[in-house]
Amino acid sequence: MRIVAALFLVVLSIAPARAIELTVGDEEAVKPVRTLVAAFIQPSFERFAEQTELAEIAISSLCEDPGDRPLEAARNAFKDSALALARVEFLRTGPLAQENRLERLLFWPDRRGIALRQVQGVIAERDESVTDPANLPDKSVALQGYTALEYLLFGTGSDALAEPGDPFRCGFAHAVAANIHTIATQLSDEWNEEDGYATAWTNPGPDNDYFRNAEEVVSELLSIPSEAFEIIRDQRLKPIVPDEDGNANPKSALFWRSNLTMPFIRASFDALRTYYEVSEMISILPEDQRWLGNSIEFEFNNSKDILSRLQMPVADILDDEDRSGELGYLVILTQSLQQLFGTQVTAALGLSVGFSSLDGD
Repeated sequence: MRIVAALFLVVLSIAPARAIELTVGDEEAVKPVRTLVAAFIQPSFERFAEQTELAEIAISSLCEDPGDRPLEAARNAFKDSALALARVEFLRTGPLAQENRLERLLFWPDRRGIALRQVQGVIAERDESVTDPANLPDKSVALQGYTALEYLLFGTGSDALAEPGDPFRCGFAHAVAANIHTIATQLSDEWNEEDGYATAWTNPGPDNDYFRNAEEVVSELLSIPSEAFEIIRDQRLKPIVPDEDGNANPKSALFWRSNLTMPFIRASFDALRTYYEVSEMISILPEDQRWLGNSIEFEFNNSKDILSRLQMPVADILDDEDRSGELGYLVILTQSLQQLFGTQVTAALGLSVGFSSLDGD
């Protein structure tokens, strides 16, 4: 029944919608974004900065006093930091879209294994320059963020971090964690900056370099979740869904070494639901189109139900026929949610979601 319901909603979501112009006043149209920025985006980036600081501190402590418990603490701090990233990495607008910050934080997808080769190469060469956080911004983005840090803390040879005598790998990990914290702090500061991007997004006008009118403000509001579900579907789920012959590679998953693949996806879904609920974007739809909110809630509830049963290592999911089948169902749900935000809601307002950063990828 779940699959039938999901397929029905996919068909519904791609059906032509009656175009209705954005008839509410500019102030009313922009209100969801103002609420979203103050109640969700700014606090989420602040929390991200805090979690990255805790990860840096934990890894620094590990380097100063190696041991099993400090290593466990560092790994747990990494996980908390990565899950905080999941709550903001889909906000690919403004500060995160500038200065290659997204790529520096999360070099993904990495279909050719560039990050792994580069990190392993640095370890083999023992390039001491990577142990200084000040040097990392000038190096490859593949060495600067979470995929590199995950390998250093969880990859081959990482258990030796608990032993004294060879500080190089830990120094490299600390430098990456410090670099991540620096970027996170920049993001939080810029989202809270007076007359910064938040002000531009919430105050459209003819002299605004980003948003000239309320229509552009709302289009950006809707394009973010639409693109986010496309990313989850194409970059996080499809690479690990078994093919027609039942073959799948768990090592093609983001964060498989730390067993964070599904927790990261679940955190992304939770954040996107909060994004939707806090903004109350459905309030600007015409009355006869607000039923779309019920469809969105229905799909979020289905996704939560599935994800609650998939919080385990990817390899374990793929070894279970029922669980691996639910990955395929989750792909259908992301498709439905993408269409609801990117097609149905936007069409109901007479808008389009605009350019996707994934176009041409």
